[in-house]
Amino acid sequence: MPPASVPITTERRKSLPMKLLATLAGAIACVALSASPALAQWTPSQPIRFIVPYAPGGGGDTLARTLGEHVSRQLGQQVVVENRAGAGTLIGSQAAASAAPDGHTLLFVAASFIINPHLISKMPFDPASDFTPVTLMASNPHVLVVHPSVPATNLREFVEWAQRRKGGATFASFGNGSSGHLGFELLKKAAAFEMVHVPYKGVAPATTDLIGGQVDAMLTDLPLAVAHVQTGKLKAIAVASERRVPTLPGVPTFAEAGLGGFTSKSWYGLVVRSGTPAEAVSRLNAAFVAALRDPAVKEKLSAIGVDTIGSTAAEFSRYMKDESARYGEAVRISGARVD
Repeated sequence: MPPASVPITTERRKSLPMKLLATLAGAIACVALSASPALAQWTPSQPIRFIVPYAPGGGGDTLARTLGEHVSRQLGQQVVVENRAGAGTLIGSQAAASAAPDGHTLLFVAASFIINPHLISKMPFDPASDFTPVTLMASNPHVLVVHPSVPATNLREFVEWAQRRKGGATFASFGNGSSGHLGFELLKKAAAFEMVHVPYKGVAPATTDLIGGQVDAMLTDLPLAVAHVQTGKLKAIAVASERRVPTLPGVPTFAEAGLGGFTSKSWYGLVVRSGTPAEAVSRLNAAFVAALRDPAVKEKLSAIGVDTIGSTAAEFSRYMKDESARYGEAVRISGARVD
């Protein structure tokens, strides 16, 4: 005998869709919860190449290696710093542009990354379309340093000395089109003197020749200059920041030295190939930002004059667009060209 049917009341009929919706909503929530960690917890399946398009030994190289150690522990894979200097950072950048867009190849970038398109008519890649921003990692001001034989102890004396040399003095930079190069070109224009540019493949070899007296001056990264200034191997004339820096408290800013409004700095960012999965970009951003906020990392980098930042990918994208416009104007004013 079939079971007796149970009458469906109006109230119960109305409640069925609500219960069904609740069940579906619960199921969807479960799926979402189970999927979200998978997306957020993208994990590299092999060691990560961290391409630094500069010679070993500079402030950027120190930053990359410091962060690489911290990020290696977070991601469970070794971050291998690979120095690929040359051609104004194009060699290393091209290597990263040719890598698979899978999150296992990172490119360390600085101002030259967005300056080169203003200097080079035939770029082998497009920084805007071939790469995806991850984070703006850090920055540091430049400092004008000279060989001890240069008879100047302040900016006025330095400018007067350079003017007397009538273009016979030389200044080094860590690469054609680098922020140090363009910064010095703008300094020459602002203070009305001439010097001959001698580009190097990185800040370390440029500093070596400056200490050796092969060149006379350089607008260089603060971290690498501090020790040489403190030991007397170089003389610091002025620091290109808004205020004095703790590592060289006795060195005036350019504004204090009589050249108001002049600032120059290096900044350091991280990008990956365009097409890299969004979850990989997000995880890499989180790992590097966490490293930059680690008290031990901040203390180590602050001690050498590097200011940590750790931005979002969107913030870094906007920053590079603004910097591109600013340096594009600097290239136009200075007349600097690479080709």
